[in-house]
Amino acid sequence: MEHAVEAGLAARLRGRPGWIVTVDPYVGHGTPTHAHLRGRAVVRRRQPRRRNGAAATLITSLTRYARVEAKRESIDIEVAGRTVSAVSDDEGYLTVDVDLPDVPTGWHEVTWRSSSEAVPGRLLVVDPDAPLGLVSDLDDTVIHTGLTRVWETVRTSLLVADEDRVPIAGGAELYQALLAVDRRGTSPTVEGPAFYVSTGAWNMHEMLLLFLARNGFPAGPIMLTDWGPSARWLFREDSVAFKARTITTLIAQHPCAGWVLVGDSGQHDPEAYAAVVRSCPGQVRAVYIRDVPPTSVLRTKRVGELAAEMAGLGVPMLLIRDSVEAAEHAHGLGLIDQSGVARVRVAVRG
Repeated sequence: MEHAVEAGLAARLRGRPGWIVTVDPYVGHGTPTHAHLRGRAVVRRRQPRRRNGAAATLITSLTRYARVEAKRESIDIEVAGRTVSAVSDDEGYLTVDVDLPDVPTGWHEVTWRSSSEAVPGRLLVVDPDAPLGLVSDLDDTVIHTGLTRVWETVRTSLLVADEDRVPIAGGAELYQALLAVDRRGTSPTVEGPAFYVSTGAWNMHEMLLLFLARNGFPAGPIMLTDWGPSARWLFREDSVAFKARTITTLIAQHPCAGWVLVGDSGQHDPEAYAAVVRSCPGQVRAVYIRDVPPTSVLRTKRVGELAAEMAGLGVPMLLIRDSVEAAEHAHGLGLIDQSGVARVRVAVRG
């Protein structure tokens, strides 16, 4: 029923003046010889309507969840001098793996070309010599969302303008410090990759990307989920299964010298990260879990049990109150220098 309704709506809209088939590009990642790219073919207005005020914020937020996907749409993708074609699936998603001609590490442009227009995207080619990689949750780890409080979640998601969304204090400084330290003792510094893995909907990708840039967080691919009924789930994939599988795959694709995982206690990040540690022995350096309200005795106990198990595997898992605690502990592991700790402390406590 869902596919039939969406297909009918897409067919009607794409024939109307001012509506086009285009692509929502997601940030890709890869190695010097291989790229993994993802996007979504959608039908939307060529020129979005400009709105102002509280009602406009609500309409903009709701519109993100009402994307009209274009299924079975042929799209050309250009990257590093290569052009490949892909066809969107029944949800409009495009997933493409491209062999690269041994390109330099760092950021590269990607062009997604539909029948209506060309859309720019980005690809992060991870340095195989990166000394440290970072994986972070988003809601209540990077951005204040209030997922443990239903009304707070609804208010933040629908009624708060993008530019008014609030970052976690010191989070950007903590991540910058983790990825900037050169533990090899050579110059120039090889900066590690940042990946953001969340069970939020892919519809929020653009907003989250702009939020990270606006608030000084390291740029990096954002891995999200498809919301809605499928053959395997009614709403979306299980949080622990999705995050554990996604992060384990990232670590296998990008074998940095070590990884730091950052999440929060509000959902199931501790369980997901524990599963990653079990699957990737010796590759995770530390796990930091932000303690978010309301504090639960049972939840704190469960995190403590997982922390004890992780300690037995040689990986510290800390339940932290703020970014300063994480920075000071990471400094003790040699993951952040003293100046990095100082920047985090100023950002959090002044």
